[in-house]
Amino acid sequence: MGSKQAAVAKTAADAAMMTAKHAGTRALANVRLEWLQSLRDTLSEYHSILMSWEDDEPAKTDADYRRLSYLGTQLDLLLNQRKKYQQALWQVSDDILKMETRDERQAQDERLVIAAREVLDFHWRKIKAEIVGGAALQEPPYERPPQSADAGR
Repeated sequence: MGSKQAAVAKTAADAAMMTAKHAGTRALANVRLEWLQSLRDTLSEYHSILMSWEDDEPAKTDADYRRLSYLGTQLDLLLNQRKKYQQALWQVSDDILKMETRDERQAQDERLVIAAREVLDFHWRKIKAEIVGGAALQEPPYERPPQSADAGR
């Protein structure tokens, strides 16, 4: 009778551990989904402002600059620049911010959208893999391009 009770207790303990593991996985997935939504919302507004500004529009008010600064800071904090896809997205968003004309910014629109989709898609697949118990996906680290011999000249 004792070994039967021990087997039942082990089965119950295994079931409890599995339930706890699934609850933890779901909680982590929810946090990651919130991060994805925050990134998407922040990037959408940042993109909208940068792509719609007129070159000769004096309405680039302090409030507009403050909003872009806020959104840029949000992107800095949301994106891990040590990760390949996130660093690429950060770089293109920063490059566009530094451009003088709307035509220059709009010419980079596709580059920004592609980089954003790569980050969002990778992390969506990562969440799905974790939920179904698949192999964990790891975003490759960012590797700085080698500097040319005349880089310091």
